[in-house]
Amino acid sequence: MNGTRRAKSRKQSLQVSGEPPAPINLHEVVDPLIDSLPELQRAGTDIKSALHQAILDGGEPTRRLADVLHGKWLGHPLHPLLTDVTIGAWLFGALFDVLSLLPLGKRHRATANTLTTIGTISAVPTALAGLTDFSAIKRDAVAYGTLHGLVNSAALLLYVLSLRARANGQQARGVRLALMGFAGLLASAWLGGEMSYHKRVGVNHAPMPDAPHHWTPVLNADDLSPGQSRRVSAGGYPVLLYHYDGQIYAMGAVCAHAGGPLEKGKFEEGCVTCPWHDSVFDMRTGQVVHGPSTYSEPRYEVRVHNTQIEVRLPAPNPEASGVTS
Repeated sequence: MNGTRRAKSRKQSLQVSGEPPAPINLHEVVDPLIDSLPELQRAGTDIKSALHQAILDGGEPTRRLADVLHGKWLGHPLHPLLTDVTIGAWLFGALFDVLSLLPLGKRHRATANTLTTIGTISAVPTALAGLTDFSAIKRDAVAYGTLHGLVNSAALLLYVLSLRARANGQQARGVRLALMGFAGLLASAWLGGEMSYHKRVGVNHAPMPDAPHHWTPVLNADDLSPGQSRRVSAGGYPVLLYHYDGQIYAMGAVCAHAGGPLEKGKFEEGCVTCPWHDSVFDMRTGQVVHGPSTYSEPRYEVRVHNTQIEVRLPAPNPEASGVTS
């Protein structure tokens, strides 16, 4: 009776206040749990740093391979595209696995086995692309990325064991292992979504300017000597100037990969290397030379007029962005 009165009282309180109970976001529950495991951050940082250094130490060949796995050639990260193949194959494999356990369901067994095999094989390049992205992951997403990789590895192991059981005629055991792996995959997919939508991993961090469209003074030409760079503002957007080989070039000053300050990077041979994760951009075009960034930087036209360096967004028929100073 007392419980009924309390419930009725709470209901009346809600009706009086008119405020519905606040929804619970899952990441608000998971974030504190991950934060309570500092080992994830430490281990992940060590692993990502070792991977990143290995890519850099390998020189041009490993950087080109990393560019392929990052998705530089796609214009956006490759890893999400590959996950669609793996998740899709394992999802429908799980569906046909369940159907194969029903009466008269044996005819679905071959389809389930084929889809499970496709998903397991495709998981290998998917994991390689994911590891490559992890080598340059943002600091605030390291723990999430580490847990994501661990859960994925466990799921892949379960699927490998499932294929082995199926090959040995242990179909029921194979199905159980695959369904366990699929449960892990769902958890890992949620973590991946959290990294993309909450931690903003893999998205373009460079502001996309909509101004200026007219020549705008940004710096006195005498304040930018040959070989020097300078961060300025034009139309409310950060712009990076670079005086190279007798010309002045301008592009966005914020690294598209993770928002790094490009003006603090290393400049050589007309390119700038981001100080945070070593993305390389061609100052003359704004194009990505090497990842981890897969996005180009916005480019500006430049001229020197009445001792002032002026910039504007490219015209419909843009000419060369550099000017002789």
